Amino acid sequence: MKLLIVDDENRTRELLRNYVPWDAIGIDEVETARNGLHALELASERKPDIILCDIRMPKLNGIEFARQYRNIDPRCPVIFLSGFSDKEYLKSAIHLKAFTYIEKPVNLDEVREAVESAIAQRREEVKRREDERQLQAGFDRSLPFLRQEMVRKLVAHPEAPNVVPALRSRDTFLLPLEGPYTVAVAALYWSPADLPEEPAVTHERILESICRHPKLTSRMLLAGFDSRNHLVVVLPGDYRSSYRDGRETIEEISSELRAIAGDKIELRLGIGEAAPSLSAIPAAYRLASHASAYQYYGNGAHPVFANALGEHFAIEPNWEEVRLMRDQLRRGEIAEARRTVERWTVYARERMDLDISRLKDTYFQFLVAIMETAVQLGAAELSEDTERRYMWKEIDRIPSLDALERYVLEFMEAMTGPSGDDEGAGTGKMREIVRYVHAHFHEKGFTIREIADHVQFSETYLCAYFKKQNKQTLKEYITDTRMNRAKELLRDANVKLFEVAIRIGISDANYFTTFFKRNAGCTPSEYRERAVK
Repeated sequence: MKLLIVDDENRTRELLRNYVPWDAIGIDEVETARNGLHALELASERKPDIILCDIRMPKLNGIEFARQYRNIDPRCPVIFLSGFSDKEYLKSAIHLKAFTYIEKPVNLDEVREAVESAIAQRREEVKRREDERQLQAGFDRSLPFLRQEMVRKLVAHPEAPNVVPALRSRDTFLLPLEGPYTVAVAALYWSPADLPEEPAVTHERILESICRHPKLTSRMLLAGFDSRNHLVVVLPGDYRSSYRDGRETIEEISSELRAIAGDKIELRLGIGEAAPSLSAIPAAYRLASHASAYQYYGNGAHPVFANALGEHFAIEPNWEEVRLMRDQLRRGEIAEARRTVERWTVYARERMDLDISRLKDTYFQFLVAIMETAVQLGAAELSEDTERRYMWKEIDRIPSLDALERYVLEFMEAMTGPSGDDEGAGTGKMREIVRYVHAHFHEKGFTIREIADHVQFSETYLCAYFKKQNKQTLKEYITDTRMNRAKELLRDANVKLFEVAIRIGISDANYFTTFFKRNAGCTPSEYRERAVK
């Protein structure tokens, strides 16, 4: 800790500085000042933990110095020294909440005891503030999740017995107990190539930013992600589609949410009809979800209000259309197969199904049929890289009906060759894939997913495209690349076997032996013996 001694008498300053064993009681630095003005400059710069200060000094007395320094550090303990029994000075010291008061001539033991007590107080104060800081930091970290849980309660079970008591804590949950309320729902879409972090990390970042955003918190709104990973916002008030009824506020909130999400995330905001009470929030939430889904069929640049929803009907897979497309592909009638998918898109747009997962499932069936046909024709290999769960994960990230159609048609291009690209463009893309493999195959955790993200292909399309262009699966090519590098390293007798394994991206030496023998027909040691000879 740091101590500042302020006294206009040089002898007193030196006595206090040199004849008290400060280090024994926890004082690491001792500074002295010759008057209050000098002390104010020094204390402002050095920020002492404790101050020993004479009262009667020229230029600026101790009381006035302490009064001014209180504006800089109101918690610093001040121990006053004075040879005058002046009641007015004592009153001023008490008013300034002086730690204690020592009369001159000073007793060094008394000074030491006073400073020791001040140190204990200072340490206790520092510990208390640190505990408060950690408590507040913990609360700040948990606040977005507390609010998210409240949002989930409100959109599903607002009559739950703990909802109303919790909402009485306005500092935490912001919303008033009385309606009306407006509910907004936003579907969020982004590419893992742009945001490789886990979705939960992105969600946490967005919620924390909303909690810290002064404009949004001033609206007293709550935000959280529902079970479908849609962002849900509940705010007090009745906001409708006309500017007279508050549309401008919704536009502002939409703009702030888009800024928080960032330019790599597409945000489709839908607004439900106003809920007059807490119990009506689930119905408003469902309408807001439909309004958000409505944007899948068009432009999602602006919020859509529930009153803009037209007729919409459920859509189910048409197995006859799927079989027709499969037969067309088998016969090599690629243009006809494309038209079958495009015709389905026209039909899907007419139905305007607001259950987007159900809509995507119909395209998923086309996609499965394309992949099965590609395997039968030898244009793709159904492996762990092209299993259905990966295909579904990829289409789940697609933000619009038009993009969904394009995605499915990509697989036909993978089977038949690029329909619109010239040969040079295809060759350039293959060079990019090959370069990436050679640059990263040795890295721990290297996957086909990384290559797909790098070249901005879907994982399944990448595998089919590579097989079509190279007459070899991508997995086989990566294996060959690793094997070629391993054989090259094994020819150098100074490179240990485990080093060879690590340098081709395999951390387990036993697995390396199995991998090498499976692909080369002999163990690494046997290969080395032959190569060295």
